[in-house]
Amino acid sequence: MNQVGENGILCVGIDYRGDIPGVCYQTAQMKEPQELPLNFEEKTGRTGCYRKILSALRRYGRKENIWASVILPDMSEENICRYKKDAQEAGFLKGRLQVMSERESIVHFVMHQTNDIWQQQVWLLEFGREEVKATAVQVNKRTTPAIVQVQEPEYWNIGEIQKGDRDELLLGYIKERFSKNRVSAVFLTGTDLNSGDYKKSREEICRRRRVFLGTQIHARGACMTAEGTGQRRPYLFLSEQTLLFNVGLRSKKDGKEEVYTLIRAGLNWYEAEGSCEVLLLTEPLLEFSFRSMLGGEPVYAGMLLTDLPRRPEGTSRLLVEVRFSAPLKCEVEVTDLGFGELYPSSDLRWKESFVLEEQEEGHGVSCRM
Repeated sequence: MNQVGENGILCVGIDYRGDIPGVCYQTAQMKEPQELPLNFEEKTGRTGCYRKILSALRRYGRKENIWASVILPDMSEENICRYKKDAQEAGFLKGRLQVMSERESIVHFVMHQTNDIWQQQVWLLEFGREEVKATAVQVNKRTTPAIVQVQEPEYWNIGEIQKGDRDELLLGYIKERFSKNRVSAVFLTGTDLNSGDYKKSREEICRRRRVFLGTQIHARGACMTAEGTGQRRPYLFLSEQTLLFNVGLRSKKDGKEEVYTLIRAGLNWYEAEGSCEVLLLTEPLLEFSFRSMLGGEPVYAGMLLTDLPRRPEGTSRLLVEVRFSAPLKCEVEVTDLGFGELYPSSDLRWKESFVLEEQEEGHGVSCRM
């Protein structure tokens, strides 16, 4: 992967969990993402906001060099399609646009810090008027790649600052939650944690830990990974969106049977797609392999190419395209390309859906059509 900003690349993180997006950007000259100053006082709709972001980014780079990550309020298939469609209509390029969840943005932010930060548990504390949204991140460094887990956010009710007991209430939560695991770092937003209002809790938070004040942490995390769409990383975040299956095609190379990998596990399912061209050697049948990244034996499923014209061995060239339409649903489309002028394409296309199911841990995967 290119360094951020190399060859004019401009990375952008857009936090669109609320009505008004928060935006960060990073160029080659910047060591870390910075907030993009924007004014969204006029209600222009989502597409209008996207256009305003693109307009503000012109001073930093060309539109075709922008790689963008958008954080969504929820990761339903409908929502993913809607937010992507609006961004593309505004001018963001399809191949350089990804979406992610709030929890994934936290993972990328934490994992782009120096490794001493995440040697132990890391907490993000987001201060609101009456409560703190607290999210814990834990990295398993014994695996390759490292597996990152993010707990569901907790909401600590500490009341309004005017009531005077906010410090004591926060101290209670900190002592209870931070005592269960060693905590190496804490990131704070929405507060300055001043010693006047937070004397006791401030001392407890900072005890033998690295503590940072920040803004737009989610947008910064999205920005840090914007150019990494589809790239393999040295860490893996397992979430509801994580694709758990390697998808391959049974084939022969130099006379030896092998499985050609079309999609690797570990991506977000909505980013997972792959394609290849193959020459059919015998019967009009393709066999796909699905192997769980959690272990177990692979399962094989066949796809019959009905009505494919009969041709000599090795003269039927096929385009095989694979993608996921849901975390457990693999869509396959095969197109007959023919073989030059000798055997023109029949223009036939075949489509098949494979529904996968993870078995008990270590027992692989099952598949049905």
